[in-house]
Amino acid sequence: MSVPKFSIVIIGGGFSGTILAVQLLRRDPALSIAIIDKGSALGRGVAYGTRHSCHLLNVPAAKMSALPEEPESFLNWARANHDPQVQPTDFLPRLVYGRYVAALLADAAKCADPGAFRWIQGEASSLAREHTHITVQLNDGRNLATETVVLAAGNFPPANLNIPGISGLSKQYVPSAWSADAMQDIPQNGDVLLIGSGLTSLDLAIALKTEGFTGQIHILSRRGLMPHSHRPTGRWPQFWNEQSPRTIRGLLRLVRQQVKAASETGISWHAVIDALRPMTQNIWQSLPLAEHGRFLRHARAYWEVHRHRVAPEIGATVAGLIQQGQIHLHAGRIKDYREEDDYAEVRLRDRKTGLLTTLRVDRVINCTGPETDCRRIGDPLIKSLLAQGLAQPDPLFLGLDSDEHGAMIGRNGIPSDFLYAIGPARKGALWETTAVPEIRVQASRLGEYLALRLAPSIVDRDYVTYKMAIRDMAAIASD
Repeated sequence: MSVPKFSIVIIGGGFSGTILAVQLLRRDPALSIAIIDKGSALGRGVAYGTRHSCHLLNVPAAKMSALPEEPESFLNWARANHDPQVQPTDFLPRLVYGRYVAALLADAAKCADPGAFRWIQGEASSLAREHTHITVQLNDGRNLATETVVLAAGNFPPANLNIPGISGLSKQYVPSAWSADAMQDIPQNGDVLLIGSGLTSLDLAIALKTEGFTGQIHILSRRGLMPHSHRPTGRWPQFWNEQSPRTIRGLLRLVRQQVKAASETGISWHAVIDALRPMTQNIWQSLPLAEHGRFLRHARAYWEVHRHRVAPEIGATVAGLIQQGQIHLHAGRIKDYREEDDYAEVRLRDRKTGLLTTLRVDRVINCTGPETDCRRIGDPLIKSLLAQGLAQPDPLFLGLDSDEHGAMIGRNGIPSDFLYAIGPARKGALWETTAVPEIRVQASRLGEYLALRLAPSIVDRDYVTYKMAIRDMAAIASD
């Protein structure tokens, strides 16, 4: 049997992989592109594949264009395809956004050469480099040939919790909030423990509420912090620059000073944090490695609840459930865990008092963040890339090591000339690389870079970098 050949194979069909395909098809309709994904629809991933209309975007419609070159793309599409009355400040359902991303891909594929795009349902298990091409091997035995591979795997499932009593045979424990059976067969008036108090736990709590759950929802995390809500506020000028502190302590002092100054003019801290967003990657890259570690140990949890906020409707609903006594927030750790036939008994140690509390619940769901240490990820492709030395962890084990273009850095310390990453895999290099505003820029830049590299007359990597640098300088000059 002949092996299908493509210019680029993208592994992962969530937001990152789909929008990269859109950018490539728009730039060079002659490129042949394949996306490998096991899902039932492209463009969804975990975030936008939800079936619950109560799951809202965390960013208002006006700021959710998937195309940086067309800032009103999503707003216009939503008015034409969802609701003509959509306002720029509306927080729309995530499933609507999934439809929008899929529509962008369909439109780009129609405008490309016939057969330029192909969706292959399956899972990539390994890569093999031949003399003139790369072979992508799928777990069902199929092979694809390509010149370039982009890993757009998205977020991996949460890490296994090192809790005595929890094992693979546990009946009441669900290792991932996004498992198909996470909320199945929970008694309507039962008790649920959500481990982790971030965005995922709020998603689960809202979904439970929507499905008529009337029982108690316990939410546990080490610090007991929950994401704040968006709120209308004035704008605050961008204040970070090259002379700003290069320590976490100094940056925290700077932010507090700005919050105080904003407050004196009637502007809330939300605007101060928003002012930092466009510069977050620059700030991260300006810090020494030791300061990265200090941030992760001491400031990460506080940054994330202020930076990754929820829609006002979600915040109001959660606040109401807390006030009514249906949601109970705990700060502490699980001391031990045991299961009986139809319930789990969990002992918690309170962070402040050290006292032990025992909860008897019908379901325990792991809502902690995704695993980022690629050494602990069971995915066959990741294991294969590490074993072959084609990839390596970044120094902080937040993802995979990569250069400024997203080229993966192998065990030899040299950026790959055929293997790239986009999205969460680049967290160690960029920190902020999981949300639409950051990933859409990555997709645009990587799409341009790869389209130039794969053009028949372009063979030199440095030339492509030079052309993009000229482009960026022209954009800065025009501003």
